[in-house]
Amino acid sequence: TNAFVNALAEAISRYIGTTRMAGVIQEYRDVSTNKVIGFAHEVSKGRTTRGQWFYCDDYAAKHYVWFHSVLDLVRRAIEDDRIDVVDLGPSGSDAFTDLKAQYGFEAVVDWPAVADYSGDFLYEEDQNEDELGDDMIRMIEKLVERQAARDKRRKSD
Repeated sequence: TNAFVNALAEAISRYIGTTRMAGVIQEYRDVSTNKVIGFAHEVSKGRTTRGQWFYCDDYAAKHYVWFHSVLDLVRRAIEDDRIDVVDLGPSGSDAFTDLKAQYGFEAVVDWPAVADYSGDFLYEEDQNEDELGDDMIRMIEKLVERQAARDKRRKSD
């Protein structure tokens, strides 16, 4: 039970941390199972938008989510008059730098000279209308209450 609770707490903590950051989360799902296979966390600030990608497992990493995500991020940046630069972030390896270069992205060492992050965070219209985290907190509270009730029943048995 402790291992499950610890794993659940870690997953919830990461979810809340990510959803509380500035920006937008784009989920990517497997079309046959509807399982989330990855997500992109996108932030726009100043005249720059930046994407970060997260895969749920190795299977997901092989389904070209990154390519679709970059294509969509660049398309939306082109359509937004407030954005001049798409920052794909650090590559982490020469192979990834080479992959980005294949698709027209330059590796930039002095990125502040190119990517203007000065200015406000940019949000989509009505982006912060509802606090999604509030629903998550209520769910966590109910889970904790249920666990406490189960523990109490077990002790009385």
